[in-house]
Amino acid sequence: MGRLSIIAIILSFLSCNKDEIGPQYISCQEEQVEITTTLHSDLLIINEGNFGSGSGSISRYTPQTKTVNNNLFLQANGTPIGNIAQSAYQIGTKAYVVINNSNKIEVIDINNFSSLHTITGFNSPRSFLPINQNTAYVTDLYANSIQIVDLNSNTITGSISVNGWTEDLLLHNDSVYVCDMTNDNLLIIDPNNNSLVDSIKVGESPNSIIIDENSMIWIMCSGGFSSTNPQLIKFNPQTRTIETTYTFPNITESPGNLKINAKGDQLYFINSNIYKMSIYSNSINPTPIITNNGNKFYEIGISPITEEIFISDAIDYIQDGIIYRYSSSGNLIHHFNAGVIPGDFLFID
Repeated sequence: MGRLSIIAIILSFLSCNKDEIGPQYISCQEEQVEITTTLHSDLLIINEGNFGSGSGSISRYTPQTKTVNNNLFLQANGTPIGNIAQSAYQIGTKAYVVINNSNKIEVIDINNFSSLHTITGFNSPRSFLPINQNTAYVTDLYANSIQIVDLNSNTITGSISVNGWTEDLLLHNDSVYVCDMTNDNLLIIDPNNNSLVDSIKVGESPNSIIIDENSMIWIMCSGGFSSTNPQLIKFNPQTRTIETTYTFPNITESPGNLKINAKGDQLYFINSNIYKMSIYSNSINPTPIITNNGNKFYEIGISPITEEIFISDAIDYIQDGIIYRYSSSGNLIHHFNAGVIPGDFLFID
């Protein structure tokens, strides 16, 4: 049980009067449940949809009631969100949903899923990251540049030239770190003047990036199309050097979707199965915490509150996918249907 849940239970007991103890205890129990259930984040599931079909969609899952609502953007706006709903990021009551093949970002109200703005002019956008209150960066598959977006006017105001496909990115200590998939580099950008200031060679095809509790940056490198062994890189942003390289033993493996828990001490990733690894480990854990049992694990999300593990199963990439919800120790809690090719997970406040 997490610290927040323990605190909530203690508060629930303190809220009971003395004459409520005994036959009235059930009232305390009901109050306890009401308090603890507020300690879950609702989950938005960004369903990619089939390529070229325009069938991307958004689902919302409420953990405490185990209820899911699908096709929320379509219901609210009378039109599909677009083709290949790639990723999403929350700012306040807005979600910025990146639509890859439709070359746009939909800004939606997360309370009613109505479209507030549509940001256009992209080539093939991938990931969105605000770098301050006014500006965001958007990586791209084909543009050979990272787009600069004005969050006030909802327009592209500039770009940062790069040579190829950029994917995941993060902001740390006034620097932006970007996965350069084409050139196997970690790019470092100064957001004060939108300039590329450094490029560090990492493993082949860096696809995802996170930061741990010690301010160390971790980069997952898939190894490309079985051309090199995959690698997990631990990078020190202070010295701009690689501290540790963990090499996967099998060249045919293709790990990705690197995530971290809220505390910042446990890594999670997909490598056919689901793996969990302490940031203090000397090697990659060879035993999965969750095995796929023949399912096609496509994306993973870690609850920032409960550390529950959410996994999407794309099945055959045609029919509606399935979401599996596991405890942090790997026990199945629930599963349910989402949309076609459920991809990115967004835990909303």
